[in-house]
Amino acid sequence: MQARHQRQAVPTCQRVSTFGFTLIELLVVIAIIALLVGILLPALGKARNAARISACGSGTKQIGVAMTLYANDFKSAFPMFPFDPGNANDPGRIDWTNPVQQNRSLSNQFRHGGLAGMFSVYQNGDGTDRGFRGGTDELTARYWPVSSSAPPSAQSGLDKPLLRGYLEGLQVLVCPADREDRYFGFPYTPGAPPVQAAKFKVPTPPTQESEVVNYNLSYMYIAGFKTDEIYLPKPAPLWGDETNGCDLSTRSWYGASSGNPNTTEATAAQTQAGFYGPFDNHGRDGANWVFTDGHTEFLKGNIHEEFFTTNTAKGQSVNSVDPNRSRRTQTLD
Repeated sequence: MQARHQRQAVPTCQRVSTFGFTLIELLVVIAIIALLVGILLPALGKARNAARISACGSGTKQIGVAMTLYANDFKSAFPMFPFDPGNANDPGRIDWTNPVQQNRSLSNQFRHGGLAGMFSVYQNGDGTDRGFRGGTDELTARYWPVSSSAPPSAQSGLDKPLLRGYLEGLQVLVCPADREDRYFGFPYTPGAPPVQAAKFKVPTPPTQESEVVNYNLSYMYIAGFKTDEIYLPKPAPLWGDETNGCDLSTRSWYGASSGNPNTTEATAAQTQAGFYGPFDNHGRDGANWVFTDGHTEFLKGNIHEEFFTTNTAKGQSVNSVDPNRSRRTQTLD
């Protein structure tokens, strides 16, 4: 009997392969990712800044509308604090009513708490560093010039902020890009303290009038204009981004009115007099401004020169027709 030949199964060696990156491939992938991040981050940063500038411009436009509504109710005059009715020798009244046109000027508008006084009679702020008068008793609130010793009966008679009722919300008073401000104390003493010595504050959008104080405001206002006047052939600057310096009267833009680009204030702020600095709302890029006709612009360069030069080639300057027109304005922040 022939034995059946059976084929014996011979075990075979199967090759098991695993897929993975080599070190070189991994390094190439990482390099590509780093390259993409390096390309995208600046673009994202620019997009974020553009969004903040746009939001700030929108808020600036809203303020311009509120100012115009106010002017419509007050014979075309944009908001201006009243003079002390009980004081015939009120310096502000004397300057404003000077019979010599070229010597007439606007002064002492800061007496009612600066720009914040247009939105808040009592300024608590964060409850630590207060503004005008302090406290929260709105029922007895009155504007009262800081330098006046007159009794309450001689106060200006205002029982509410000038712009109450003209804005839907107070949060618009803080620019979305504003990350710091400086508190110079109250009442403010011109020239002291310097920018770097002033107290650092982080602006907080106010939700009620008592929270409106100078360090919770991101803007400055140029008082003294009307909606239409013969000395302004072109719209005048009204409301725009402040600086972290003392934007009071003629000290706006780091002491620009002195004509000295090396002023102590400008040097301390790491900028030039007349320009915006690196720590302002939009840095050195510029600022949003709304004009007396309601239009807004994002302006760059030497803003003080743009607004107040006597060079008639500068179309935005309020002095293009009357070289003394800027004397009848006062900047508040």
